[in-house]
Amino acid sequence: MKYLPKEIKNKHNRDPQLNRDTICPKVGSDVWAKVYGHPDTTLLPEISTRDAKSCDEFAYAATYNSGGMPQTLGGLNEVSSGDECVQSYATRVKQGEWHLYDDERKAGPTWQESCGRSSMSGWINSGSMAGFPGAFAAAGKFHLLDEDEYWVQFPEFEHCDASKTTVTCTVPKP
Repeated sequence: MKYLPKEIKNKHNRDPQLNRDTICPKVGSDVWAKVYGHPDTTLLPEISTRDAKSCDEFAYAATYNSGGMPQTLGGLNEVSSGDECVQSYATRVKQGEWHLYDDERKAGPTWQESCGRSSMSGWINSGSMAGFPGAFAAAGKFHLLDEDEYWVQFPEFEHCDASKTTVTCTVPKP
């Protein structure tokens, strides 16, 4: 990944929120996930009474890899909207077990997409990577500057088989 810091610290003066807004736009006064998110997206009112559907994007908005970052500004994966991303949603199958499903209301992924967009619990979305890459990038020995490269690894997904239309993963429990 190539880090895109807040607008006052990047050479383009680009607010990373603009990247997120391309992938997860507002729809009137609502968030994209509330209007277009999958109806089977699991919410967690027992944890947060104000939990609501949230839109999560990958690559992170605070990167030049984000689909929302224009090529004219050094963007590596520009798309015109999040509709061009792999579409998915998160559902809790049972306590402690979550599945990420393809949003069957859209065309299936080709695996040539350069981004991903998911409808999920706001509580899950805001807690899973809280402060990343911001807190990570600004913290002591891990300080990152504009366009610095870093590696993201998700060992939980190393057991995924994406060679078929239906991607299956066996994620080992810690």
